Amino acid sequence: MSIAIDVESLSKRYVISHLNKGAQSIREVIGGYFSKLTGTENHSPIDEGEPNVNSSTEEFWALKDISFKVLEGERIAVIGGNGAGKSTLLKILSRITEPTAGQVSIRGKVASLLEVGTGFHPELSGRENIYLNGAILGMPRREIQRKFDQIVEFSGVEKFIDTPVKFYSSGMYVRLAFSVSAWLDPDILIVDEVLSVGDQAFQKKCAERMKELTGDGRTVIFVSHSMATVKSMCERALYLKNGRLISFSPVEEAATEYVRTVMTETEQRKWHCEHFEYIPGVTEVYHENNEYIKCIEGWIENSEGVKASMLPIHKAFKVVVRYRLLKSVDFRVVPTFHFYTEDGGRFFVSYPEKSAPQLAGVYVAVCEVPEFLVNIGRFSVCPVLSSFELTDPVHFSLPNALRFEMMEVPNSDDRRHGWSGDVPGPTRPRLKWSVSIE
Repeated sequence: MSIAIDVESLSKRYVISHLNKGAQSIREVIGGYFSKLTGTENHSPIDEGEPNVNSSTEEFWALKDISFKVLEGERIAVIGGNGAGKSTLLKILSRITEPTAGQVSIRGKVASLLEVGTGFHPELSGRENIYLNGAILGMPRREIQRKFDQIVEFSGVEKFIDTPVKFYSSGMYVRLAFSVSAWLDPDILIVDEVLSVGDQAFQKKCAERMKELTGDGRTVIFVSHSMATVKSMCERALYLKNGRLISFSPVEEAATEYVRTVMTETEQRKWHCEHFEYIPGVTEVYHENNEYIKCIEGWIENSEGVKASMLPIHKAFKVVVRYRLLKSVDFRVVPTFHFYTEDGGRFFVSYPEKSAPQLAGVYVAVCEVPEFLVNIGRFSVCPVLSSFELTDPVHFSLPNALRFEMMEVPNSDDRRHGWSGDVPGPTRPRLKWSVSIE
């Protein structure tokens, strides 16, 4: 398979100018005043060239020594926090910005969607902007005419296609802008976070269209802060941090590395937490109703009955919560455990099978999780106590109260059949199979 994008030792430097705000002479003050009136004042604090002699400067490297290769037909995500260099990289790949150092080799025609309505004229109708934007992208009028109906149908703005786009909502704007880029058959499509403006239905259509494009051999570079979107759309991911390339790996690995880095930098407590004691005013609570219920503590225990947060995938474990029912009630009090992935996605909820207690007393709710139900990785548990007959059903809910990590001991899963890589997804249940010859 041919290389679509080849980036070698790419760097981008900006010079940030800090204007001197010290004592000024009367001439400088008057000169500055007239500069403001005439519009000749220099407002830009960032310059790629030489700084003003009257200002102090510092260098800022938006990208530093980045190298990677993208094959034709790949869907590549670019992830990282704000200021990581994602937008700068896309602008260089789109030939909007020149690099300071390094080389970028691109094979094929590039279409970019970096901002909502890039290349659109607000006074022109949607129809006119399709032709305008297509021309900007280098498409002949005949080809635009041939794809026009597909573009409009995909965007979902048929009723307003002859309305000036200045009257469009931001969602309509971005749908039409993406549709032009997606249906004008570029070899390489570069898309920034703008797709988050669209609704769920449109995002699903975009994902399907991207898969169609790559199925036809086209390449997609996609930037998003949503790890769920990245995992659903892309195969590999570039993880950038402070302008440097941290990793270029399968999307599951890169997303996990990014999420863990963010949590390490933003959270004060450690990830693993096999036990908690409920302390009013200290324990993180999403919902609390102390009229009927008092949470006491909770824990995770391994197959040996020992509290633990590091658990082997091939052995069962238990999640436990102790609580006090302060008085007998005439409604059911139901304990539940909500299981979340490391990036905050809830992937299953477990309820008890038997009737929920109603009499006053201390109760211990135990949920046994069988072996191989939860895949390797990091997960959290939110214990919840509810009475669904009530208008306000939740008595307490403790997000991230328990956090654990599943590990895989070598040779513990005979279903691998020689596969040594990661098995994607938050679960890995042992389902019944049969393979037989007819």
